[in-house]
Amino acid sequence: MKIHCTVCIVNRCLPNLPGNLRKKPCKSTLALCKHPNSEEFCFILFSGQNKNGTKYPLRNNIKQVLTRFVAEGKCTIQIKKPEHDLCIQGDPIQVKGFLHLVKRALEGKVSPKELTFSSMNVMPVKAKDIAPTKLVISKRSDYPTKGFPRTLETLYIIDIQRCSLDKGILHLNKLKILNLSNNRIENLPEELNKLSNLRELNISHNLLGRTSVKQWHWIGGCLSKNLNLLDLSYNNLSCVPDQLVKLYSLHTLHLSYNNLVALPVGIGSLKQLKIFSASNNSLTILPGSIKKLRLQSIDISGNKFEQSISNAAGIFPKTLQVCSLKECSAKKVLWARISYPKGSIPLTLADYLDYAKYCVCGKACFTVFFRQTHNLLLANISETVNTSANEAVHVPIDCYFCSLRCFSLAFYSRNRNPIVR
Repeated sequence: MKIHCTVCIVNRCLPNLPGNLRKKPCKSTLALCKHPNSEEFCFILFSGQNKNGTKYPLRNNIKQVLTRFVAEGKCTIQIKKPEHDLCIQGDPIQVKGFLHLVKRALEGKVSPKELTFSSMNVMPVKAKDIAPTKLVISKRSDYPTKGFPRTLETLYIIDIQRCSLDKGILHLNKLKILNLSNNRIENLPEELNKLSNLRELNISHNLLGRTSVKQWHWIGGCLSKNLNLLDLSYNNLSCVPDQLVKLYSLHTLHLSYNNLVALPVGIGSLKQLKIFSASNNSLTILPGSIKKLRLQSIDISGNKFEQSISNAAGIFPKTLQVCSLKECSAKKVLWARISYPKGSIPLTLADYLDYAKYCVCGKACFTVFFRQTHNLLLANISETVNTSANEAVHVPIDCYFCSLRCFSLAFYSRNRNPIVR
């Protein structure tokens, strides 16, 4: 029996120093074989760098087998002589089957008929037979007829006029980069948020503008902690759902070339956001929570911002209503970023949490708040600012205040300086 996997060899005799500890992982073939003239079993490990293979006897030569992460296709076989650790990573089903056969071989319960090979003459796997980690589909004839390899980490399906997401993609648990640009996709399935390793999602140049708010439930789940890049440019979007603020790990967000008239009020809660573009939309004002961001680059050129608005403080409120127990609890849930997957709480409560307002301090507010509009100097939140030639670097922002304290800080700040910092 043989399996195709990635193997890293650790030499336990070498000093525990960086660079000396192990070789680099490489794609390999690991075979369990039986000598034709005896009852002895062994491992043979082939790779592109070791085409002749390395033989490891099996009898009384296994120190330990570490299987804590075998459900993920990972295990470590510790050999006594030579003192090597074989760190194996492959398809979980194949790895489990291989380890089960090794156990039976050690117990003497394997017959020669159960092995694919009856001799030591095992050839290494060819490069074309190794399961790929990257696949680019740029025309319909490239589409795989037998489904996607489960080993894929990068998948490009671009410019083939596809109208929906292939459900087979939802089973690619190793997928890190998914590019679906230049198609005709109108919505994404909710199950997309179960891809635990997805880091980058490019869905630009599609038709997400035709979808309803209810069809954005794919935002959240595993994507909340793992998604770093999201590109929704060129989708004819008139709005972006407030659930976007659930993507707490976003580093890059592209919303350019849509028909947006407003941004999610809680966009300032995306603390990891560094690159943000919303150029060529119909924005007239930005949410006040954007003051919490510390960006490397912001591009809001080609919008409809007013050059300047009044910075008058307006009427200073003297009192504020007491928050209900429901609102206090909801604030704590959102501040702690506690997930609430579908079915875990009543739907009405989920909607209540999803459509929260956000104070300039970053905390959520629902029914008890103050609201005021004033100007913001974009250089205060971003190292690089890209605006149109005739646009000012000041933009109006719509601010919510969850308490008298937040309102007072903004009021006195504007009195000292007409630009809010």
